[in-house]
Amino acid sequence: MYVPDGMAPSSGWPVLYLLHGHGGNQNSWTTLGNIQQTLDYMISEKEISPLIVVMPAAQNSWYVDSAAVKGPGDYETALTKDLVNWVQANYPARTDKSGRAIAGLSMGGFGALRLAYSHPELYSSTVSMSGAIWNNVSEAEMKKTPDDYRLIQNAEFYKRLDKYTLGTGRILPSVGDHYDGSFGTPFNAALFNRENLFTLAEDAKEAGVQLPPSYITVGDDDGWHLWRGAISLHQTLLESGQSSQLRVTDGDHLWSLWKVVVADALEFVNGNWGAGDAPAVVAADEVVPAKTGQVPAKVEITATR
Repeated sequence: MYVPDGMAPSSGWPVLYLLHGHGGNQNSWTTLGNIQQTLDYMISEKEISPLIVVMPAAQNSWYVDSAAVKGPGDYETALTKDLVNWVQANYPARTDKSGRAIAGLSMGGFGALRLAYSHPELYSSTVSMSGAIWNNVSEAEMKKTPDDYRLIQNAEFYKRLDKYTLGTGRILPSVGDHYDGSFGTPFNAALFNRENLFTLAEDAKEAGVQLPPSYITVGDDDGWHLWRGAISLHQTLLESGQSSQLRVTDGDHLWSLWKVVVADALEFVNGNWGAGDAPAVVAADEVVPAKTGQVPAKVEITATR
């Protein structure tokens, strides 16, 4: 956790939940992303307001509840209920939606968007940096394997319609081995679709729900070609009447990019803090009592397996 210096305002500091990528952990942003130095500098230069940054460990969970399918665990519940309550009970943190945001990179970019779209009452904004964004699997392709999806999208994404016209298509979830059981073992395309960003965006549109503003950034040299999914989602959000910003910058799927673009992400989050509203209800079985004068060095909140 990053906690700014000085006295917190009477309403508390705003809180950003910053998620790691596949194979990462709670230390990734500090050891590889220089996040403390970036925050110290941007706050001291008054580029952003002081804030708390919470960096949880979530294994390769894809930030979904997966205990029922014998995946890594119920991480969505742990992060949106247990962890939020714990932070608010132990730190001078704002308790309203306008003072809470979520961001992440790669798997965490997918997770940040998915948690924000699943719980729009909790977050004022959301940021995806090189997010692992893939389109839904069609009904006709449900029984195909992730290797099949890779072949399909390679054949379809760039499709020459004539000598001068190049069409574009879908980007499918072709890296099934990366999911580590989060969407079933073997990979369950129907389950993936239910949890996927495009489904959540369409459900919000049909229900007339306004999603938190999205900031989607990705490198133009991304080795996973994730700018394809970023563009597709950005277009989907705009056509659904949602607020979305897209940036395609110079770089690959590497920390050399993320530790730079996180500054833009922080500015976006900072620009979307609200003045405050009624506290969001995040029910949990037990809320840890506030501790006056104590700042725990580390906390472990384990998702139910």
